[in-house]
Amino acid sequence: MSFNSYSIEQCTQENDLLGAVYSIETSQINNKELRLKNHFELWRKNGDVLHINASKNMTNQWHTINNNYIRQVNYFDDYQKGIEFEPVTLSENNWQSKYQLVTENQLSNMILISTKGEGCSRIEHYQFDSKEQSIELWWQPALKLAQKIITNEKETLTIWLLKRTAFEKNEIEKVFKQTDHYQMTDYADIGDNESDPFLRKMIRLGFIDHAGSGFYDAQGNQLANGHHH
Repeated sequence: MSFNSYSIEQCTQENDLLGAVYSIETSQINNKELRLKNHFELWRKNGDVLHINASKNMTNQWHTINNNYIRQVNYFDDYQKGIEFEPVTLSENNWQSKYQLVTENQLSNMILISTKGEGCSRIEHYQFDSKEQSIELWWQPALKLAQKIITNEKETLTIWLLKRTAFEKNEIEKVFKQTDHYQMTDYADIGDNESDPFLRKMIRLGFIDHAGSGFYDAQGNQLANGHHH
């Protein structure tokens, strides 16, 4: 088997079974000394998606169930507790923002600058400019994965860099099982349990909601370009 045919074949498998670990660095353009660092993980397993946001000690999962319904679960890692939401149907665009962070709609609004490599190793370089922000994206289409993202918005520079990808099934399974022992609460039951100090705190902090997705800065805050285009 040639290397190329092997790598392309691997790509079709890896798209839906992978982990991607990113470093995120945010700095002010007029103050290079002020740098915030974070890391973010995206994991996929056969239609299920995990976002692990280190700065918020939070894990969000989207679990695909029958008839295209998706159940979202927000895990609070400090407390080893979680909130399960009612299953909902998601638009294709909304699902892509979870699954690949950058939606096909966003890609279509960007200008393709260059491409290099083939098959699994193909990388596409995109740019987007508006009055509010500029974005540069290095994209791996076979894996539906961003290799590098640079955003410049309101004098804030944010750089996402793919540090590691994982394709080993056992490692991926292990990451998805990390929250198996968490104490769960159904979203519909929160009103009956508001005396719970944990739930009270989460409501106050605004965490008990259908969590956002897409780009985050180094403090774990969602960046506006998750909603542009």
